[in-house]
Amino acid sequence: MTNGHEKTVSPEMGDLQMIGRSEAFQEMVESIRQVASTNIGVLISGESGTGKEMVARAIHKLSARKDKPMLTVNCGAIPEGILESELFGHEKGAFTGADESRKGYFETAQGGTVFLDEIGEMPLGTQVKLLRVLETKEFMRVGGSLPIQVDVRMLAATNKNLAEEVKKGHFRKDL
Repeated sequence: MTNGHEKTVSPEMGDLQMIGRSEAFQEMVESIRQVASTNIGVLISGESGTGKEMVARAIHKLSARKDKPMLTVNCGAIPEGILESELFGHEKGAFTGADESRKGYFETAQGGTVFLDEIGEMPLGTQVKLLRVLETKEFMRVGGSLPIQVDVRMLAATNKNLAEEVKKGHFRKDL
């Protein structure tokens, strides 16, 4: 209910603290509902501070994967050499300091969702490996030799114009 001055809250979005009443907001909520019921990957774009992570959380919460983990990875905050280990895990001895084997985000989120925030910051080498996960649903841990099957939904967000990043050679067109 609204008296004309209050913001309306979509019932499904209320506990996610997404509030709005504009036509654009209602269109976004409808888009969230539509993609949440599918298993497709989603790219969420917009300026910093516009709620891209909230949209990702809403998609996950309304999906069939809602009872499985949703893990968020800030691709811009993790150094390149560490990012692959964080995403795909590593085997004992794969690099200095790898004293034991460790699962990465993809294995840990099995059956759930991986949200790749700031994907426009992801190094090209890691993009190649991510593309393989999207295409084949498998990957190898850093230092590993056996493929690992994974069932995760990928959501990604960026504040960059990825078409421009592709033209500059900073982002893979096929990704």
